[in-house]
Formats: sequence, structure tokens, C-alpha cells
Amino acid sequence: MDLSVERNLIGRIVIGLYGKVAPKTVENFFGICSNDRGFTPDGIPISYEGTYFTTINERMLIGGDFTHFNGQGGASIYGKAF
Repeated sequence: MDLSVERNLIGRIVIGLYGKVAPKTVENFFGICSNDRGFTPDGIPISYEGTYFTTINERMLIGGDFTHFNGQGGASIYGKAF
């Protein structure tokens, strides 16, 4: 996942996906990253592009709220939640 600030690349995060352990979660994450899953019923693109992280620390990243952009929203390739 490439990270940018104001369209300037600042780094890359490599994320391991373990499909045998959590196949639906992996498919959902990959689908949202690929930008090819269309739109939510409200017309919002199902994509992490343009979203931001609300938490970054040595243990985790939290972000990707592409519906409300405040950490309170979200959707999945399977619908609102799965």
C-alpha cells in the first residue's frame, strides 16, 4: 500500500494476507484495495484511495473509512458488513 501526503509519495506498507486463515477478510481487503468493486448502495466508491489513517503506532494502523472519513463508517465488498 503506497502512502502519500498531498499526492507526494512518502512510503509503502507491505501487508501480509493470510487467505487460509481468514479468506473472507482477505478477499474484502484485496477487493477494496484493487479499486474495481464498484460502489456502495449510496453511490460511494468501494476503494481505499483517498482515505486516511486515523491511528498509526508501532502496533497497528486504523483507517480506510471511505464512507464517513472519520473512523466511524465503512463498508465491505459483501455489503455494509460481513
